[in-house]
Amino acid sequence: MRVFKVIALLLGLFLLVWIIRKIGVGELLTGFRTLGWRLIIPIAIILPCYLAYTFSWQLFLKRFEHHSIPFWDLFRIKVAGEASNTLTPLNFAGGDPVRVWLLSKNFPVAIGGASVVVDRTLQILAVVSIIFLGNIAALFKMTLPPYARNLLVITASLLMLFILFFIFHQTRGLFQKILRLISRLKIRKFSEKTIKRIEELDQHIVDFYRQDRRLFVFCYLLHLFGRLFGMLELLALAHFLGVPMGLWEALFFSAVIPVTNMIGGIVPGTLGVLEGVVSSLFFALHWDPADGVVLQIARRLRSLFWILLGLFFVFLFKSKNNRKKEAKNAWGS
Repeated sequence: MRVFKVIALLLGLFLLVWIIRKIGVGELLTGFRTLGWRLIIPIAIILPCYLAYTFSWQLFLKRFEHHSIPFWDLFRIKVAGEASNTLTPLNFAGGDPVRVWLLSKNFPVAIGGASVVVDRTLQILAVVSIIFLGNIAALFKMTLPPYARNLLVITASLLMLFILFFIFHQTRGLFQKILRLISRLKIRKFSEKTIKRIEELDQHIVDFYRQDRRLFVFCYLLHLFGRLFGMLELLALAHFLGVPMGLWEALFFSAVIPVTNMIGGIVPGTLGVLEGVVSSLFFALHWDPADGVVLQIARRLRSLFWILLGLFFVFLFKSKNNRKKEAKNAWGS
């Protein structure tokens, strides 16, 4: 697995270097000089998105009156979890357990796990909605190559089927089914404690979908707002670069980027892949491909800031936990 990951990363780097050489280093430097200090603006634009996602997550957790967590602590856990997602090859399957672990100081694992599952489901549903809206923009408001339209339609359809299938089984004890399947295949045996915890997790998820449907819709709208607000990043960068990107084009790119992340996910961070896709679409729209590469690299710099901030939060959580253990051991001795 590590060898494959290294090979994929090297291919991504090779692709990125090839794109830079083809476009020209001078062209890219001109674009970054044009942006200047305004490179920090995307960092600020993404903050309200994280706040909306955190508020949605907190609304789920507030249903459990005997437990609580301050909003800003939950915000730090959200950012830390997303940073872990970015740095693990399994994406959210690698980072979300980190969120459950960080949340375990305030909530039982069953509640924390259920909240993370629902939060991730809402995020995927919001992404699917953006891809659907991007389809509308591509089909009726833009002139694009047929392959780009077809790819969006196919991806949106498959994702919609997946998320409906996922939610349907969540309302019928999804994780208990997975547990039984693993046991039948004799992959692993589970203790009674683990089985009971999974049953509790499933029950919390089922209760949310069946008893709090209005809250589900509101939380979904918060995630959708975050995704739509994030379009301002594209519009701002395009404006500073002098690219005539309008609302429909920004919506289209907001749909293309997650699709590219999914399809090109074998390359860590889709390095080189996103730059190639964005610059190619800029060329198809009769815009300067160099601006497309600059725009995407600027987005990567924004992501780097939030990743580093998330890792800093993880470090603080670990340091605080270690200090508590040392104090406990010192008290015990």
